[in-house]
Amino acid sequence: REVSRFARNTVDTLQYTRLLKEYGVEVFFLNDNIKTFDGDGELRLTIMATLAQDESRKTSIRVKAGQQTSMQNGVFYGNGNILGYDRVGKELVINPEQAKTVRMIYDMYLSGMGVTAIQYELEKAGRLTAMGKERWFSSYIAKMLRNSFYCGIITYHKQYTPDFLKQKRIKNYGDLEYVQVQGTHEPIVTIEEYEQVQKLMDAKSALMKNHNKGKRRVGRMPHTTAFGRLMICQCGNKFNLRFHSRDGRTDGVDYQCYTSVNRGSVAKRLNKGISIEHSCESPYIQGWKLEMMAEQVFDRYIENADKVMDLSYAMLEKHIADQEELPDNTDVIQRKQGEIEKLMNKRTNLIEMRAEGDIDKEMFRSKKQEIEDRVAKLTEEIKGLQPEKEPTSSEDYSVKLLELRERLKEYTGFDYSVIPESIVEAFIERIWVSKDEFRWYLRTGNKAEGEFDPDDHIKIGSFTLTIDDAKKYIYSFSTRRRVYKWVDLNVSVWI
Repeated sequence: REVSRFARNTVDTLQYTRLLKEYGVEVFFLNDNIKTFDGDGELRLTIMATLAQDESRKTSIRVKAGQQTSMQNGVFYGNGNILGYDRVGKELVINPEQAKTVRMIYDMYLSGMGVTAIQYELEKAGRLTAMGKERWFSSYIAKMLRNSFYCGIITYHKQYTPDFLKQKRIKNYGDLEYVQVQGTHEPIVTIEEYEQVQKLMDAKSALMKNHNKGKRRVGRMPHTTAFGRLMICQCGNKFNLRFHSRDGRTDGVDYQCYTSVNRGSVAKRLNKGISIEHSCESPYIQGWKLEMMAEQVFDRYIENADKVMDLSYAMLEKHIADQEELPDNTDVIQRKQGEIEKLMNKRTNLIEMRAEGDIDKEMFRSKKQEIEDRVAKLTEEIKGLQPEKEPTSSEDYSVKLLELRERLKEYTGFDYSVIPESIVEAFIERIWVSKDEFRWYLRTGNKAEGEFDPDDHIKIGSFTLTIDDAKKYIYSFSTRRRVYKWVDLNVSVWI
């Protein structure tokens, strides 16, 4: 009857009426008295379709405004088919039997189980989904763990419609701000439990590009060894694990920089005649070498707390003395900044002279270039005179040493052939690896993930492990083991 009933998009209206016209089908709009076969039919149709499209735009604005008000009031959108709840009128009330399933899922995940393991446990226990099915999917469980509704918070804008013309809903990967409000329903899990689950899930996932539609989270397997979590390569990448087994012996774990895995090692690229630009020269590291280094670090720097503290204070005094020897360039910098200011005034006067016609174009360009070159040179000189970073104060290092002393008190010696990984991770903050050196950074406090800064540390000692040290270490386990193509390991310890 009306154009607005046919379509509310001008492009769609013209496209489909033309398609019907090709098949000899005429469209007659009764209320608007428009026939597509008439000479001016398409012109009148375009005008009416444009009005219908604009009305659709206004309706979209009104609907979004109403939704925003509903969101602020905590109105729940959806059919209410959420595991753990039943819809009674407009309210959602807890279903006790289903709530047990939700509680099981959160408890199992917090205990360390993965979503696939939880899936098997639920099917084994005969628990039912919200649809009453016995078959579970790990993706469904992951969505439940991400759903803030279970802790009493309603999250809006998980999906949105970017264009009222297409009316196609897409997932929100951060393009639109999420809106969270406290719901009126009873939660099944606490906010603290929900937040803990989110931290665990974030640690096992990473943000990835989603075909120009934003970013989405994808699963990521966390390192299963302490050395894998602690090591960082000189190129900035982590180390991949390499598992191996020989002649039925116990499986071993080795480590290789991700850059070498992805682009190939330097030796491999040279053999193939490929450029080694952007390649990583960090070595392939056998796990037993790291265990040997850990044993030496603990023997030399952790078991003897008094010795390491005396050494740390001595290195701290030397470090502070080196910092005090830095010259004070404040006067020189101020003088050069004053010179730059005068040059900029000259440049302004030069522009005014050119505008008045007092100098020709060639002279203006020549003088202007001279001034800009001089300013650039002075700016570089000032940058070279300024310290790159505010030096760490002696008070900051003293706090670090006090924290280190308290941590060393916890170490009482261990009668193990290999230092346990839990102990290594408790005392070592980071292991930095390069072609020529392994830097072991002692943990001096409870820092959050991502707060590590190598510039805040000072070196307290170093040692080199030779082939004799390697033979002594591996022969303590088995005389069948051999050392091949040995390269001395240079190890330094930092706090």
